[in-house]
Amino acid sequence: MDERPTGLMKRRLNIWIALGILVFMIWILINMFQISVKESDRYQKLASSQQLQSTIVTANRGSIYDSNMQALARSASVYTVYVDPQMLKDYLSEDNPKADISQITQKLSDILEISQKKILKLCQQNNMYQIIKKNVEKTIADKIIAYKTEIGLDAIGLTPTTKRFYPQNELASNVIGHLHYDGYGIYGLEQYYDEYLAGVDGRVVTAKAADGTEIPYRYKQNYDAQDGNSLVLNIDVNIQYYLEKALKEAVATNMPTDRACGIIMNPKTGAVIAMATNPSYNPNNPAEITDEDTVKKLSKLSEKSKKYAKTQSDAWALQWKNKAISELYFPGSVFKVVTGSSALDAGAINLKQTFSCNTKIQVEDRTFHCWSFTSHGSQDFATAMVHSCNPAFIQIGQALGAEKFYKYFKAFGFTELTGIDLPSESESIHVTNDTLGIVELASSSFGQTNKVTPIQMITAYSAVVNGGYLMTPQVVDKIIDSSGNLVKDITPIKKRQVISEETSKSMRKVLENVVNTEQGSNAYIKGYRIGGKSGTSQKIDEDISGNTYVASYCAFYPADDPELIMLVMVDHPTGGNYYGSLVAAPVCVQVLNDVLPYLGYFPEYTKDEMEKVPVSIPNLLETKLSDAKKTIKGLGLKYEVVGKGKSVVAQVPASGSMQHNGTIYLYTESNYKAKTVSVPSLKGLTVSEAESRLEDVGLNLNAQGNAVDEYGAIAGTDQNYKSGTEVPVGTIVSVTFAVEKAGSQ
Repeated sequence: MDERPTGLMKRRLNIWIALGILVFMIWILINMFQISVKESDRYQKLASSQQLQSTIVTANRGSIYDSNMQALARSASVYTVYVDPQMLKDYLSEDNPKADISQITQKLSDILEISQKKILKLCQQNNMYQIIKKNVEKTIADKIIAYKTEIGLDAIGLTPTTKRFYPQNELASNVIGHLHYDGYGIYGLEQYYDEYLAGVDGRVVTAKAADGTEIPYRYKQNYDAQDGNSLVLNIDVNIQYYLEKALKEAVATNMPTDRACGIIMNPKTGAVIAMATNPSYNPNNPAEITDEDTVKKLSKLSEKSKKYAKTQSDAWALQWKNKAISELYFPGSVFKVVTGSSALDAGAINLKQTFSCNTKIQVEDRTFHCWSFTSHGSQDFATAMVHSCNPAFIQIGQALGAEKFYKYFKAFGFTELTGIDLPSESESIHVTNDTLGIVELASSSFGQTNKVTPIQMITAYSAVVNGGYLMTPQVVDKIIDSSGNLVKDITPIKKRQVISEETSKSMRKVLENVVNTEQGSNAYIKGYRIGGKSGTSQKIDEDISGNTYVASYCAFYPADDPELIMLVMVDHPTGGNYYGSLVAAPVCVQVLNDVLPYLGYFPEYTKDEMEKVPVSIPNLLETKLSDAKKTIKGLGLKYEVVGKGKSVVAQVPASGSMQHNGTIYLYTESNYKAKTVSVPSLKGLTVSEAESRLEDVGLNLNAQGNAVDEYGAIAGTDQNYKSGTEVPVGTIVSVTFAVEKAGSQ
């Protein structure tokens, strides 16, 4: 049988072979299309990675300046010092007397302040790049360059980069924030404006030969870095310092468990002039934990334990957090300005209408108490605000009604973010319109039930006194480029008018009356027209045993046309006092005493105030005795002459300030010997009692503090000379007076 393939079989075989070739060709074409068209970018990048070498040129991050162009954050050139171990081996193998690894590593150790052992280990690695130290400043880098040049050592290299510095250290740290280790902002303004501050890194692209070496200069392309823009803030570094100083002292005195914060703004524009949290941290070293109790806890834990990691992480999160915008609190009686202005604006009450106290009020099944154990009786609106009477404001809230209360509550911005240009602003926790019953309305009327942020509270308070306009608080004033050209001007943002100018004017008068009526427990400062209201709220929803409180105060100046508003909040004070009038109001007084003269506002005294203003002591040395007597009498002071001379050779006191009717001792003979007396204890005395006791022994008083005698002010332990100290007669004893009991919450 003939087994040779027939013609038909051959034709079939040829067809199959042709089909196989066709399929193979189609597959090749598809892959060529895939590579050359669809994935061309990918393969071009792969090719370029083999043929091109790219070096990043880091852009300089923009600076952050205060309103006076003082730097709060800036970037400076630093260097990364590295070694090429392979190149170092070649260098050491040369016939060079300076090629001594021990001497080299010791020299680097001395310059960089790193152990020689560590450097030696890095130099012995089997690769071409080992970092010895990062963030080396230029002065140190110059020493490295000089040394490597001296011994002809190319194996040690330096790469320029930048480091962020905060020249003012802790000042405004919770506002400014800091950077992640990778160089981007993670807190504060550094995070919020990161896109503006960061800039755009540049590149140097060079071609590589087959052996990996760089091809000559003509193949190099430079893409310049674009430096970041800079921020110019509304914050004034001097006012910020005054605020932080006072907060620090308040924290030391009142020992709050949950920190303290303060905000100073321009109520007309929303410009944030100062904002602080205490305790805070140093952004130059953000990982350093500043809370001493946490440091002690960590010292007792293993660094490898989960508890250590969590404790450390929680401490970082807390100290980096801006309490003024990120933490909620019950505003307490400060909120009564919102309830009162809303009711006045809606026509639900009037200024002459009276409200009863009786120390308590029943609302359905709930009894609400006044903070005072003595009834305030029948009182008009202004008096109820002075007394900070809870039953009165519950009645005011009831007159307004739930629907209108919520309408104004929303209009004042408590149901939305303020829009401040900082990250991590918290939303309030509040009763909604459909759940605002008569009991919730009652507690909301005097500042409980709803939890808000301090920035929400001061923004709403600003609307109460600035003519009725809700403004957006703003930290940054403008953005400029590296040449100082304007990139963006941040103008004030007026959201809406909440109350009328007439209502706002009435509220300014009412709140000035609060300060003037209860001077010793408010932000009263002689010669300045200040309005304000204290607040004391109970942390009723906290899982803490016993009663815990938040003390706060909000003050504004000038009372008739506010240019400055300030809110201070001390969270859970444990130093003995907890009323806002005793804990937070003194902080406002201390700050305003510094800030107002700094801003060019000087006191204007009434006749009554002039009699209580301390008198500055004139320098009478070398003055004729007769002229000295006239000068002293003209100041409302007394004098005593020691000696029989005709002119003054010495005086006690020589300088300082003291109360009216004080005595200056004038010495008229060069061989005089001043009589000395023992300083008595003045603790617990009123101003007049202290003045009398000092006068009995021949000493003078300088009464300090915002409290005055007729409002129950008494001297504390803070006097410049301790009791028992021997001093010359006529010496001024400075004593701080305060009130022991709050005139209001």
